[in-house]
Amino acid sequence: MSPLVTLTGDGTFRAPVPQHSGSPQPGSPQPGSQQSGQLTAIEDPQLDALMRLRGLLGDDLEDQIATRLYLPMALGTDATDHLLPASLAMLSDESGDLAPYGWRIGTGLGRDWQRARDRIATLADAARIALLGYEGPLSTAVLGPATLAASTFVGSGERTLSDPGAVRDLPMLLAEGLADHLDLMAERVPGGRAELLVREDAVGAVATGLIPTPSGRRTYPAIPATVIGTLWRCLLAELIDRDVLDPDRITLGIGASRPLLQEARQAGFRRFAIAPHRLPALSSAGGRDLWEEIAGAHDAGCRIEWVLDARPGGALTAELDQILRTWQQLGFGAAQAQGFTLIGHTGSSHALHAGTTDPSEQPADRALLDEAGLEHLLRAAPLWAERVQS
Repeated sequence: MSPLVTLTGDGTFRAPVPQHSGSPQPGSPQPGSQQSGQLTAIEDPQLDALMRLRGLLGDDLEDQIATRLYLPMALGTDATDHLLPASLAMLSDESGDLAPYGWRIGTGLGRDWQRARDRIATLADAARIALLGYEGPLSTAVLGPATLAASTFVGSGERTLSDPGAVRDLPMLLAEGLADHLDLMAERVPGGRAELLVREDAVGAVATGLIPTPSGRRTYPAIPATVIGTLWRCLLAELIDRDVLDPDRITLGIGASRPLLQEARQAGFRRFAIAPHRLPALSSAGGRDLWEEIAGAHDAGCRIEWVLDARPGGALTAELDQILRTWQQLGFGAAQAQGFTLIGHTGSSHALHAGTTDPSEQPADRALLDEAGLEHLLRAAPLWAERVQS
């Protein structure tokens, strides 16, 4: 039986801060010991995060509420522990460094770039321990080629976006690196079923010409949806050619644009991550066209995955209400909202999409999903399942 809803996260997991409460009691684990749960976050934050995530998402809540476990690609422990450097570390045979103005590609292997690369390797080793015996989905999150082009710089100090040749290489390099990464994860976690989330957080700003030049006095020209679609098509073709994943296990973030959704569908993608916060109202100019394109993709057998603000006290309930209300206004019954995936997020990428935050900047720790956010999403799931079941 297909699940009514599937729950997962956005690929980030803020490293918990250990709490210490006085001196250890006689017979209790000593500081630095492998049994000291309070010190796990200090000794091995990746192992700690994986164990916590397995506890939250390692098993379906019930028969009709499924979960998708994911790798914590960004914990925020330092400047190299975010989704951008993690994604750059995936680029096969590429090197770079962290300059004062951001991540620079192709300038030789710098210490910070190597640290990001080493962190991917140690994550695989931690997964071997934390996910021993696990069988089920295991998702990796990366930034997509359009967002990488907007977030990084070439040797001249210009954005990668300014170098068409470098931009054209990104899908191939990313696919090749992902192939190596997923092969490694298959070895470390034999029971894991590989999934992929390609986050195009800044694609809206790229497509509308809102990415600033280094001087900040102007912006780069808008990149047409057809050009972005070509990047996506190349990425998917490379993944398929390398026998990495089939399209049914790859989710692509497409922003809030009908042309971009159309390009993604034409490229061959079958699962789309969409944030309802970014979508125009059904009654607004262009709103009906976009919502009907989403509905058309759903009718054609594509999977819609909603990116939601999962923070306690955030907009989760309002966003779920918006989805179901608009879905019904489009002529669907509540039962036709069955099968959606809900992706927990903090809302941090909305400013990137709108062009009000520079994608090259290091995100604040609050931009990372945490344990409380995932728990909030898990608590909301049964009510959502009841609503779509009725």
